[in-house]
Amino acid sequence: MIGEIMLYSFGFAKARDLSRKMVATFKLASEQLSAQEHYDYGMRAVRSVINAAGVLKRRSPDMDEEQLLLLALRDVNVPKFLTCDLPLFDNIIFDLFPGVKHPEVDRKRLLDTLQDLAAKKNLQTAPAFLEKLVQLYDTVQVRQGLMLVGPTGGGKTTTYRLLADALTALKGIDDFQTVHVHTLNPKALTLGQLYGQFNASTHEWNDGVAAVLLRQVVRDTSPDRHWIMFDGPVDAIWIESMNSVLDDNRKLCLNSGEIISVTNRVTMMFEVEDLASASPATVSRCGMVYMEPAALGLSPLMVSWLATLPTSTFSSGERELFSELFEAFLSPAIAFVRQHCNELIRTVDNNLCASCLRLLDCLLTPFRPTEDRMPSKEALLSLREKVPSIFFFSLTWSVGSTTDTAGRAKFSAWLTSRISETKFEAPRLPAKASFYDACFRVEDGCWRLWGETRIPFAVPRDASYEQIVVPTPDSIRMTFLLQTLLQKRNNVLCAGPTGTGKTVNITEYLYTAAPDNVETIAITFSAQTHVNQTQDTIDGRMEKRRRGVFGPPAGKVAVVFVDDLNMPRKEEFGAQPPLELLRQWCDYKGWYDRKTLSFFEIVDAVLVGAMAPPGGGRTEISSRMLRHFNLLTYTSMEDTCVATIFTTLMRHFFNAFTEELQVRKIRLANASFSPLPILAYKSFFSFFPPQPARRQRHSR
Repeated sequence: MIGEIMLYSFGFAKARDLSRKMVATFKLASEQLSAQEHYDYGMRAVRSVINAAGVLKRRSPDMDEEQLLLLALRDVNVPKFLTCDLPLFDNIIFDLFPGVKHPEVDRKRLLDTLQDLAAKKNLQTAPAFLEKLVQLYDTVQVRQGLMLVGPTGGGKTTTYRLLADALTALKGIDDFQTVHVHTLNPKALTLGQLYGQFNASTHEWNDGVAAVLLRQVVRDTSPDRHWIMFDGPVDAIWIESMNSVLDDNRKLCLNSGEIISVTNRVTMMFEVEDLASASPATVSRCGMVYMEPAALGLSPLMVSWLATLPTSTFSSGERELFSELFEAFLSPAIAFVRQHCNELIRTVDNNLCASCLRLLDCLLTPFRPTEDRMPSKEALLSLREKVPSIFFFSLTWSVGSTTDTAGRAKFSAWLTSRISETKFEAPRLPAKASFYDACFRVEDGCWRLWGETRIPFAVPRDASYEQIVVPTPDSIRMTFLLQTLLQKRNNVLCAGPTGTGKTVNITEYLYTAAPDNVETIAITFSAQTHVNQTQDTIDGRMEKRRRGVFGPPAGKVAVVFVDDLNMPRKEEFGAQPPLELLRQWCDYKGWYDRKTLSFFEIVDAVLVGAMAPPGGGRTEISSRMLRHFNLLTYTSMEDTCVATIFTTLMRHFFNAFTEELQVRKIRLANASFSPLPILAYKSFFSFFPPQPARRQRHSR
């Protein structure tokens, strides 16, 4: 009855029949479609459909009323449905509206602008991507608040940014207006810093970031649109104050007593991975646009990367060769890891693909022209024959880098078998070596064992025991990969069991082997690490470059090394504010100053993390944070590495003795002659693991 009356108020002559069909649509959808956290079929959803139908009625008064309602039902509901639910919803619509054709809406001008801007930004306009852009536009027209929901890699951020640029480019045409986007991560701030709070000492009111943003946009008297994007986890605590903004009141009530009335030119947006911690009251107040990574696939990433290869040094034949390698190996490799390998840290497909492309970028640096250097003719002539080996090396240390020791053996065997099934020539690896045992040297086009890529190591005579770091094949390859990725300022995450040398390798490189212009900012997280503490540590090492821009001293590059990245304790609803602060930096290149409440950019800085797998107080970090890293997994130390370390240390120890005693003890120092050192090491680890196998309880 409510729907019937509202439809009558919008001028629908067949309001009674249409209201029954509308209610039946929601009832059948709630019964037949899958149960998802972001699905809502309540009264607010009904009102959204009616309001959308009313807007369409005013625009097209001569259109058939059933077509108007059908279009409104689809515009409001289809954006939130999973791919598997769309056929079911279409069947419901077909049964309730037999013979009614779905009206076509002319969006040529908007679509053309979106495609032009996408081409300029090197984005691929896949049909699924364009469809989500249109759905987001439709949702913005009918809802005061909306949520972009979906796993990382679905294109949420790119979608709203591209749509905002397109609407701005169309300003003055039809109803299009300039769009200003204001972003913040609500979990990178405390609740008081978000909305405002009273100072406990002075009892003065201190504004919050969200309050300041809203106050600024409502004062704007121009016809411009404002989108306030809350990019971070939604929970029932901080979102509670937003409920009054999302309903018909459109008011933000602050603890100071101030009430900020929000105009209809302001749209509240939320970008989230899921709504597991959101209340039904919040879900019902927002329109939903669900974005699935599987709908886009990996092809857009690869095509966009190929477009970045300079035409002056990469011929069409070499581009085609890369394309064939991607098609033959990348997706099958990811599928193999998912089915047959154990990942220490759970990853997502698009992150593995992006990691492979970033490593390829680093290895192809010698073939890219710069302002003061062009690649030599000899290098360009040898590029084509080096491309397959460069690709296989990148594939191994991106897609194949996330698994354990057993998984590496499987992946190397699979890759060897896969190459033999294709037209590509097998790399000439050293005898009995896997893809993990050898490094491809781009300069000479040869594969070498990792131990052969470094000059022999000798312990300095005056070195103290705690200063000695013995290079092993494991540490040499991880240091090489870390150095290679950091040279192009890629974020790196080293993960692996405790005691595998993650922190030692990173600090050894940063403090002794890194270029002179690298300034290290070291942070160690704990369960009690606070978001303000993290921000203060990094801010304290930055200098002001210009207004709103901060960075390390001029000429320097800051490497922020965070040890135990996954140690901060999760809040009640699962968020980790220190990690959300770092993610805001990775996504938006900065964060908000807690005093001025203005956003400032951080430049010339890169993030390196180290962590052990979840367990023992360590948590699983969100995939939205993980996607910013190239993941390098450390495996348990092999026997040969233990032998190398023991032999080197023992030889150094015996240097202090007489020559006669050194000769007698040489066999003990050489661990390859005796399994005792390795057995002792393994026995020690079995009796005294880095993490207790169970809780210990002592009573007097």
